[in-house]
Amino acid sequence: MNRGLPRDQNTKDLLRLSQLDDPYARLDLVPNSLISAVITHSHGELQNRIEGVLQLREALLQGDLPAESLTWPAMPIQQQLNKTLHQLDLPRFCRDNEVVVDALLADVLLAIEGYQPSFLKTKAALALEYQKAELNRLKEELSSRKRKRRKQPNFKISAEKLAELDALAEVNGWICALPADGFTIPYIWQERLSIWCELEAVFRDLQLVTSLGFDLSKGLFQSHGWLNLVKLREVLKTLPQLQDVIRTIGRMKSAEGALIVESILQSIRVSQIRDREVKSPLIPMETRGVTRSDSISRMLPQEAAYLGHPVLKGLWHARRAEHALLSYAVEGTELETFEEEREELSEVQRAGKKRNEERGPMIICLDTSGSMRGTPENIAKALVLECLSVSAQEKRDCYVYLFGSRNEVKELELSPNEQGLERLISFLSMSFGGGTDVEGPLQMALEKCKQTEWERADILLVTDGEFGCPDSLISNVKSRKQDYALGMHGILIGSNSWAMETLCDPLYIFTDWLELAP
Repeated sequence: MNRGLPRDQNTKDLLRLSQLDDPYARLDLVPNSLISAVITHSHGELQNRIEGVLQLREALLQGDLPAESLTWPAMPIQQQLNKTLHQLDLPRFCRDNEVVVDALLADVLLAIEGYQPSFLKTKAALALEYQKAELNRLKEELSSRKRKRRKQPNFKISAEKLAELDALAEVNGWICALPADGFTIPYIWQERLSIWCELEAVFRDLQLVTSLGFDLSKGLFQSHGWLNLVKLREVLKTLPQLQDVIRTIGRMKSAEGALIVESILQSIRVSQIRDREVKSPLIPMETRGVTRSDSISRMLPQEAAYLGHPVLKGLWHARRAEHALLSYAVEGTELETFEEEREELSEVQRAGKKRNEERGPMIICLDTSGSMRGTPENIAKALVLECLSVSAQEKRDCYVYLFGSRNEVKELELSPNEQGLERLISFLSMSFGGGTDVEGPLQMALEKCKQTEWERADILLVTDGEFGCPDSLISNVKSRKQDYALGMHGILIGSNSWAMETLCDPLYIFTDWLELAP
């Protein structure tokens, strides 16, 4: 420490040193994916650029646009960028999603860098034009002063004026350099937005979808599974029968709930004695002006003059008889009691029992053999997608057995969370193949029904009907139906099948589905 300087001076010096390090300290807050672009960017000063990027990033992570102007970029860019982001409704998809926000900022930095050459060229031309205009103005002012024989002005543009002209050229330069139809964001963002909107419509819970964290570096936006979600949603629109079938699966659970009190509103007539204030001139509480009356106590003084005159007193008596004496007008209020009747809604309570009714869980046995390829495969995947939607809406459990050849069974528990969606995407990306063995998955599904939380479940079997059906399987299904009222639903995608007719009741046969081309 320099002992020759006062304490206040040392504090100021330390503050200046800390301020010199501020730009680099703030740079530590910039994500690694953006550091290179922020440092090497050609537009603006580094400190302003760091602060502007961080402010914009913070606003987007909150699902909104900046409420105030940023330190970077230039104001025309900010205005067009905010307008474009608002029109695309991008901020709400950025909420709490750093991967999406950082990818968007990287494209914004790249787009601004692309506008820079055109801006610099336009700015230089505009600055030269403004300087020439200023010189011409000074020349005209010089000629005017010469004619008036005044002192000649300094024929030179001041530094302050040059700075003003340069700032004006920068603003107008950006206005000219930016596209007339708005700030340009890569077209890939429109594709992503289209997919997000489709996903939002499918799951009706955008936060659930975006919480997965779209990894742009791995190209998840171009994943076959995500694109299948969009395509299969169109399939569902053409298959209202499929949605109806899903909503009938799972037996209704009806039980007496806790004792409740039911409230009923009924109309009754009520009488009530009330008081109200009524204005009356008979209650002298305040003077309100002048009026005519026969009151001697309230008459004006000039009326008394008539009374003392030997001739005019007769006129006074006549005016009094006619209630024509000029008098002070008085007024007051008094309370008046009256009876009022009105109708009211009265709440009447009575005891009752609450009944809980909701559908039970569903177990899907889905054929993924080679014979299901093509349109049946798309219908099967659309079925799984609809099962997830229904389970999310109605808070029902859903379990799927994917089966092919013997001992080829894959279990898939559908749940409206990150793990459930990842499993669904993996399933939608797979291709069907192999033979058909129904006994294995159906026996597993029957064992699943013995668990307490799945005892009210119904089973849905989806296949094209080409499989063998041993007597042991038929016996087990019938036994479960008789003892536990199991519902065994079936969807047959194709021609008639003796096995499906034997196992399933009800059986839905949609031969016209084969003509669909989703």
